[in-house]
Amino acid sequence: MVRKLEFSAGGFSSVEGDKLSSVLKLEYGIPNTGESNFRTRAGIFSGRFFASYRGPKSNNKENRIQSNGGIGIRYRSNSPFINTGDSKGDLFSASYDIQFIENFYTKKWHHEFLGIAQLSNFTLNPISRVTEFGTVTDVLRLNVSMRGKESYSYNNAFSGWRSTFRPNKKLNIFAEGSLIQALESENADVISAYLLGEVNNNMGSDDFGEISYQRGSGGHQRFARNYLFARESHLAIGGTLDLNDINIDFGVGSRRQFGLDRLYEWVNLDSAGYSLAHNPTRVTLTSEDTLFEFKEYLKLFQVTASEGELNNLKNYAFFRINGVDKIKNSSIYWDAGFRLLHDSRSNEIRISPRLSFKHWGSNGIVWDLKFGSYAQTASVRELRDWRNSNLITNSKMQHAWHSILGAEKKFLSRDRPFFWRAEIYYKFLDNAFPFEQDGMRVRYLGNGPGIARVFGLDNRVHSQWLPGTESWVSLSLFRSQEKFEDTWSRRGSDYRYAFSLRVEDALKGFTNDKVYLQVSITGGFPFGSPLSFSKPFKAPPYRRMDLGFQHIFNSKSSVSIEVFNLLEIRNTASYFWIMDISTAREYAVPNYLTSRLINFIYQYQF
Repeated sequence: MVRKLEFSAGGFSSVEGDKLSSVLKLEYGIPNTGESNFRTRAGIFSGRFFASYRGPKSNNKENRIQSNGGIGIRYRSNSPFINTGDSKGDLFSASYDIQFIENFYTKKWHHEFLGIAQLSNFTLNPISRVTEFGTVTDVLRLNVSMRGKESYSYNNAFSGWRSTFRPNKKLNIFAEGSLIQALESENADVISAYLLGEVNNNMGSDDFGEISYQRGSGGHQRFARNYLFARESHLAIGGTLDLNDINIDFGVGSRRQFGLDRLYEWVNLDSAGYSLAHNPTRVTLTSEDTLFEFKEYLKLFQVTASEGELNNLKNYAFFRINGVDKIKNSSIYWDAGFRLLHDSRSNEIRISPRLSFKHWGSNGIVWDLKFGSYAQTASVRELRDWRNSNLITNSKMQHAWHSILGAEKKFLSRDRPFFWRAEIYYKFLDNAFPFEQDGMRVRYLGNGPGIARVFGLDNRVHSQWLPGTESWVSLSLFRSQEKFEDTWSRRGSDYRYAFSLRVEDALKGFTNDKVYLQVSITGGFPFGSPLSFSKPFKAPPYRRMDLGFQHIFNSKSSVSIEVFNLLEIRNTASYFWIMDISTAREYAVPNYLTSRLINFIYQYQF
C-alpha cells in the first residue's frame, strides 16, 4: 500500500516536520490498475494479503465522484527462531497489523482516510542456555538453567484524515487530523543459575572441549512490571500557492501529547548465599564505649522504580518558498523556510530556519547544499531516566544544526541505468539526551541535555538490471560522539562504517527465474556496563549474507526460497552481564542473533 517512500538523512525542508536527525516520508496509495486487485503471499514465518477496489465514476461532469480503497493484512511469527540460537525454551510470538485506506475525488476536492492497527505479543518460557565466548586462547563457556516467564505486548493504532480543496490551478488548501495511541507492557520474572568455566582448547588432550576450570557460579533473577500508555492527537491546516516561478507552502498545527509511564524493574545477583551488592555486619565504637551492630541485609544489584505523567501541547507553524533560476546553461533550485515551535512542557519557543540549494550543471552532476536548525519534542520514552528512576518533565527539547553537501548523477553503463548519490554531512546537537542500546531496547539515562556531534560520508549506487528488480551498493563512514561529562565519548549509534550490497538478476536465458544476493556489514556498536555513560568496549562487526531464488509461473503466481544468514555467522545483538565472585570481575556474555534460516514463499495475484 506504500506508493512512495523517501528517506532524508538530514537537511530536510520546513514542510517535513520537527525531527532531530532524519525523516521517513511515506505516501500511501492504491495501484493505478483501473480495476480491483487482490494479492496474497504466504511463507513459513509470515504472510500478507492485500485487496483494493475502484468505484464507478459519476456521470455528472461538474461533480464527478470517484472513489478507491484498499486493505492490507500482515502476519509474522518468530517462534521457529528460538531453537536456532544458544537459548532453548518455549516461545510464542505473533505480530499482526492491518492497514486501511479510502480516497474520494471530485473536481475540486480530495478526501483521504488512513487507519493502521498493530498487535505484537511475545511470550517466552526459557529453559536453558549454553554460550561460548572469549578469544582463541581463552575460551569461556556459560551454562545457564532458567525457570520463569517473560511476556511482552506492544499495541499501536493510528487513524488520520486529510481533505484538500483546489479552488483553482494555483491554490491548494488542506486540513488534516490524526490520532495515535500506544499501549505497551513488559512483564518478566526469570530465575537462573549459571556456571562459568574455562574450556580446554588443547586439541591433543582427551578432555578437549570440556570445562577445565570453574571460574564461578551464581544466581540471577530479573523481575519487571513495566507499562506505558501514550496518546497523541493532531490538527493542522495549510496550503500551497503556485506563483508561476515561485511556490509557497504554509501551515499551522497543534499536537496534544499525553502519556502515563510506570517502571518497576530489578535485578538480583547471588553467589554462595550472598546478594550483590553485599553489605556486611559492621561494629562501631561510640564516645560512650557502646557497641552497635548493624545486621547485614540484602541489597538488589539494580533497581528501577518510577512513575510519571506527560501532558504536553505542541503548537507549530511553517513557511516555505522555493523556485528555480536559470543561469547561463545551468539551473539553480533554491528552498528557504522556517518552522516556529512552542513546547508547553519545557515552555520553549524555537524558530528553526532552513535553507537549501540545488545546481544542475552541464556535465550531468547535480550538486546540493543544505543548512538548517532542527528541534524535536520529547516522547514519554525519551523522558525516562533509568539511572535515577524518575520521569524528567522539565528538560529542554533536543536540538541540532545540520550542514550537508551532496552530489548525484544518472548514467548508463553496459546499457544499464545507474544512479549515484554521495553526501558529506556534519550535525551538531547542542541539546541531546544520553542513551544506551540493549538489542532493540533503548534506555535513556537522564542527566541531560548534553552535546553531541555526527559527521561522515554516505555513498550509494543504485541500478535496475531488469524490470521489477533492484540492485545497489552503498558505503557509509561516520562518527557519532557525545559529551555529557568532561570528554567526548562514543555515542550508542557510533558504528563507524556500514556496507551493503544487493544484486538481483535473472538466470541467462530464463527470465522467469530470478536470483538475488544481499550482503550487509556494519561496524560493532560501543557498549559498557549497564546504565553507565562510559562505553569503552566494542562489539564485533555485524556480517550477514542472504540468498534468494524466485520462479515466476505466470503473471499471477510465483514461488520463492530465501536463505537468511547463509554463512551462519554469529552476530551479537546485546550482552548479558554476569560476575565472577572470586575476583569481582564482570563478564559481558554476548547474546547472539539467529543462525541460518530458510523461508518458503508462495505469492498469488488475482
